[in-house]
Amino acid sequence: SRWLADCAKQSVLMRDWPITVIPNAIDMEVWQPVDRSFARQLLGLPADRPLLLFGSMVGVQDPRKGFDLLQAALNHLRGQLPGLELIVFGQPAPKAPVDLPFPVHYTGHLHDEISLRLLYSAADVMVIPSRQDNLPNTGVEAQACGLPVVAFDTGGLPDIVEHQRTGYLAKSFNTVDLAQGLSWVLSDTQRHAALGQSARQRALRLWSLDTVALQYQELYRKAI
Repeated sequence: SRWLADCAKQSVLMRDWPITVIPNAIDMEVWQPVDRSFARQLLGLPADRPLLLFGSMVGVQDPRKGFDLLQAALNHLRGQLPGLELIVFGQPAPKAPVDLPFPVHYTGHLHDEISLRLLYSAADVMVIPSRQDNLPNTGVEAQACGLPVVAFDTGGLPDIVEHQRTGYLAKSFNTVDLAQGLSWVLSDTQRHAALGQSARQRALRLWSLDTVALQYQELYRKAI
């Protein structure tokens, strides 16, 4: 991400080195949208509810992933967004239920690309409330599957989300703005569809295997 490049430029060791930002590539044939109704049917998710997706392979306790910030944002939405339900993947349901104003589905750990692709396709929006993140694959994969992403404007997340074009970038760690972003994405069906289409097209343009390979080829050509 550009954020990581800036960190390298500020370091004593690498500040005088040539630095080029090339994103990680993903296979766009693997990561592409599936019909939402079909995906929900296969995963046993409600067919007629707005679904918010949050993922963390290390669970909700890691402060860097910002689940506490998401919890605060959802509390700001209490009484709004009728029918909203949350999906948490990457961990099983906790023994002590988390106090949230919306129903929660826990998928546990997902170990295959098909399940993840179905999950991205089943959801209406993905939230990445991280305090610190580089270029999380979940965000890139979600955008490739046509899923709008709401995140904080921090770290490498601005490389993933184009504000109000493929999702929403909230002011860093401002839970009111994060809540507003979720509401903005979900409150207009035409806007939501346009965000998803833009997300897929941008992903194809930036993160496809061919695109990234050409960037490496050009970098090697210049180095030689």
